[in-house]
Amino acid sequence: MATSAPRIAALVALAGAAVVLTVAGVSVDLTHLDAARIADRVRASGALGPLTLIALLVAQAVVAPLPSPPLLMAAGYVYGPWVGFGIGWVGLLLGASACFGLARALGRPFAERFVRTQRLAAVDEYVSTRSGTTFLTVLSLRVLLPPFFDAVSYGCGLVRLQFHWFMLATALGELPKVGSFTYVGAAVGGAPIWLTTWILLAPMAGLVALRLARRAARARRSAAAS
Repeated sequence: MATSAPRIAALVALAGAAVVLTVAGVSVDLTHLDAARIADRVRASGALGPLTLIALLVAQAVVAPLPSPPLLMAAGYVYGPWVGFGIGWVGLLLGASACFGLARALGRPFAERFVRTQRLAAVDEYVSTRSGTTFLTVLSLRVLLPPFFDAVSYGCGLVRLQFHWFMLATALGELPKVGSFTYVGAAVGGAPIWLTTWILLAPMAGLVALRLARRAARARRSAAAS
């Protein structure tokens, strides 16, 4: 059951994205993503706009290394910082699960069609050489390497990593990235000062929390060994 979970998640995410984009009649050139054009297409989709953005985020994740920031900025611009954040968070999480599931089901040859071999090897090395819990390792990859978001998703599907830990680390680790870019989109229409402050401080607070968590994990291991 645990082995099939990533495959099921990938199939559901991809099938859902295909259905939404077909029903909404949205056609976007994923190789030339532009936030303004995407915002216009999303508005034209009406009530299906949020689902359209989520579907596009899934599609761009699978066809790595296409950029997600234009989609996240469009979400913030059209729906504001809070709803836009929720849309972006769900879309990136589903996209990451699709990449993980496809890599787990179809193997390295499939992943290498979308991610360079060197990047996959770098993810392998990082995960295998880091001490501590796998959850914190993946979380650090998400926080410290947001440009490699999709490469990390594919790479994690190729190593010995449980799907639920991958999803939890991704759900938390993507918060700074989603918050930053949806805020940029929302700020076009004006954003309050307190929200600007929160967006700027959140990534730093996350790094501090990650360091403290790693230190606590090392302390527990040392105490258990002694």
